[in-house]
Amino acid sequence: MTLLTPSAITLFAFHNALTRYPATVPSKLHDLDTARFTTLPATVAKRREESGGDAWLEKREVLQLVEWKLKHGTFRPTLLKLVDGNPAEKIVESTRKAFAALSPTPTPASIAAALPLLTPLSGIGPATASLLLSVAAPDSAPFFSDEVFRWVMWEEAEVKGKGMGWERKIGYTVKEYRAVVEGVGRVMERLGVGAGEVERVAWVLGREGGDLGVGKGGGVGAEVEGKDEGEGEREKLKNGKGVKGDRKGKIEKKTVKGGRKAVNEAVKGEEPRRSKRKPVAQDPLEESKVTKRYAITKSIGFDLQAHASQEGEVVNYKTQLSPDIPLNISAQNLR
Repeated sequence: MTLLTPSAITLFAFHNALTRYPATVPSKLHDLDTARFTTLPATVAKRREESGGDAWLEKREVLQLVEWKLKHGTFRPTLLKLVDGNPAEKIVESTRKAFAALSPTPTPASIAAALPLLTPLSGIGPATASLLLSVAAPDSAPFFSDEVFRWVMWEEAEVKGKGMGWERKIGYTVKEYRAVVEGVGRVMERLGVGAGEVERVAWVLGREGGDLGVGKGGGVGAEVEGKDEGEGEREKLKNGKGVKGDRKGKIEKKTVKGGRKAVNEAVKGEEPRRSKRKPVAQDPLEESKVTKRYAITKSIGFDLQAHASQEGEVVNYKTQLSPDIPLNISAQNLR
């Protein structure tokens, strides 16, 4: 089973979730999303480069970020009005001081020091302040989003009255943001990813809203060893169901009439009516006359379906194997 908790998620599963991010964002927010993750970070970086280390945000840019935040999460129309009430010069000066506190290399300590330089602005609390910092240091300063907080706190013990999982209540306090910085930092260090990537993965997992003990869609997950350093790939079992314990590793015999056409239908999942007639024992000397066809399909580890046809009758042997049960079959039989 692929675990998607912060301490257990694999780099493969992390990147898999990251690729699903664009599909979770409504099309009407794509322009704001581009500004938040691409345009504005590039603008701040260019200002820092051209001015020899000085960087800031203009009022219109801050308003654009606040609009993104509200439309991306819980919409609070009064918040945008509060931010709009700040003088443009005050916004530029506050963001300049905060961004200077982050440089040159942001650390948890410098991020914590920069946050209170922004919160005096009207309408800018710890969460919105963290959003502005994340634009200045997209790889280091995490945005205090609902999804990020709940994800990095997933494995923490429940605080009485606060709930757990995707229902964990948030106070949007400086103390909670410090926990976010620490939690995101652990994921960044373990997987070698950036804070912005962690934010988007948390968003995807939060939108999908499943138990982090299973993969996307809530189906039962199975680990299949990958080719690169043991990375696992989650295979979702058909219809979200596994194999009953008393049937694992056993052979199911099904008889199908109708020749090759019936076989093709059976492979597609449209099984013809079963016959009660038992299959005729195969003479080893006649085995060369039998046409065998194999199709490997996804299951806990894998399913092997072998169809042997003889005299117009087809016998279907379906073996469901656990990943820890070896499959003794030569490669040439699968050609």
